[in-house]
Amino acid sequence: MSLQGQTKENNYQPFKSLVFFTNRVARLLVQRIWQRVDSDKVEILPQHMGVLSDLWQQDGVRQQDLAISLIKDKATIARTIQFLEQKNILIRIADPQDKRNKRIYLTHKGKSLKQELVPHAMSTVEDATAEIKPEEDGRAHV
Repeated sequence: MSLQGQTKENNYQPFKSLVFFTNRVARLLVQRIWQRVDSDKVEILPQHMGVLSDLWQQDGVRQQDLAISLIKDKATIARTIQFLEQKNILIRIADPQDKRNKRIYLTHKGKSLKQELVPHAMSTVEDATAEIKPEEDGRAHV
């Protein structure tokens, strides 16, 4: 190992790392979104938003594809799917090409949650980025 590598390792400060800050920002955004949500109307928890968001983009994905997309272990995804299935938000259907796989589909209730949750998410992001100039975050080129 080079001396330069040792210096980097010895000076590594996890609380100043990009990984730490992006993770913290994501958690804070979810917390802010959930403060805006009427929890009496929405029967899910903040940690379920990722599954719903993926299914709003593409319905009928395989359970293992959700795990990969959300960077979650299979057991966590299985528990989330079971919870959401019990709430009648999604259903599992055997894949016609491979009966061992299950495809995950939103119910009408799951699809309608999009109108309830996405406006809160968009408002939260707008509030969080209000002071950032477009040229500072890349929006100037979009």
